[in-house]
Amino acid sequence: MNEPAIRTEEQIISLFPDRETQVWRGWVLKRMEGRLWVYPLYYRFSEDIPENIRRCEEISRQCGAGCVFRIVEQTNYHLSAILTDNGYGLEKCGVVGQWNLTADTGKPFMEGKMQGGLLLKDRNDGIGYVMEGESVVGIKREELLFLQDGNLSDTDLEKILRFSVTNGIVRILADIPGKEELPEQYGRLGFCRTYLYRCYQKKQEEKSSQKQED
Repeated sequence: MNEPAIRTEEQIISLFPDRETQVWRGWVLKRMEGRLWVYPLYYRFSEDIPENIRRCEEISRQCGAGCVFRIVEQTNYHLSAILTDNGYGLEKCGVVGQWNLTADTGKPFMEGKMQGGLLLKDRNDGIGYVMEGESVVGIKREELLFLQDGNLSDTDLEKILRFSVTNGIVRILADIPGKEELPEQYGRLGFCRTYLYRCYQKKQEEKSSQKQED
């Protein structure tokens, strides 16, 4: 069981308290982006998995949202194969990177005050949004900043790191879709690879989603 990755996924999930959430036998179900995201964080006996999948599908039908399973590497070893046997296909993969503020990682960003127009917009629930104009760059909770779309340029990353150092952020998590390894610019700036995840969706649902996007 990949306990550090599970703890990190729990922290990411907690950044969206306003989204409808259910827990089913250790699996967290969260409705976001027009889908029902299933985070099977805790290991289940393989004989229980088909029933759990059917229950998640039933809930997704009730709320009219496609069902997507996000599986972290080295957890739920049987789930990927069982999903595949039940008509699911790999929708996407991604990697989560982490940056921790230390004397060495923070020093290059301590000089100067330029933050590239980034602003912090606080909410009443302890969560804030790091904004650039009308766009959300990241979600902040206490000393943690989460970058939901980590496909960023070198310049954008440096801007975010400078903002973090000057605004009390000591840890950054970046979800980088479409990657299996940490991109070079992240490693250069002091990030480390924490884990890989894979997302599975029913093949017919995936085709339907693509048609809607087209």
